[in-house]
This record gives sequence, C-alpha cells and structure tokens, in this order.
Amino acid sequence: MSKALIAAVLGWASLLLPLAQAEQAQDLYKLLCSSCHGMDGSGSTPSGKKMGAADLRSPEVQSLSDEDLFKTIAYGVGHKKYPHAFVRRGVASKQVADLVVFIRKFAVK
Repeated sequence: MSKALIAAVLGWASLLLPLAQAEQAQDLYKLLCSSCHGMDGSGSTPSGKKMGAADLRSPEVQSLSDEDLFKTIAYGVGHKKYPHAFVRRGVASKQVADLVVFIRKFAVK
C-alpha cells in the first residue's frame, strides 16, 4: 500500500470519532467542510482556492434542490475536482440532510 493511500485512510479514520460526536450540523460542517468552503461558505480558504471549491453562498449552489445538494454532499454527484461522497465515509444520511439545511443559511439575502 502506498504511503499516500495509508495517509488518506488514516486521515479519514481519524474523523470517525469526532464525526460520531458531531451532533449539530454546524459542528459537522466545521469538521468536514470548512477547511475548503470556509466557515462563511465562500470557498476562499487556501484549500478551497486550490481545488476550486464552490461558494456555498452563490445563486448557483443555493438554486440546487435539496435533493441535488444532498446527492452532491452524500455521494459526490457532480464533483470532479474534489471528493465528497461522505456517506461512504461514515456520515449518516440524517447528518447530510442537516448539512443541507445548514448550507441554506449561507444564501445571500
């Protein structure tokens, strides 16, 4: 097994305990999403800029249906530049649904 693969596996494994403890969507967002999308949803973090992370405040993202946003987060539908598919990484469907509700709060008013 390559060192990169081992590091990736260990990295995701280290998320399992905090993931189980993340009871609120904001905690889960901070744990899984903020390093790329930022706590403000802008995608303007160093990692987010490097990977072209979506601005979660944008009309493009906010106009997605809840179902489409769920599929994007849960299964990586529509992602080519960076991975999601959080359901395969241990995130419960209920937690993904809670993330969808949380992300709606980023809508520009």
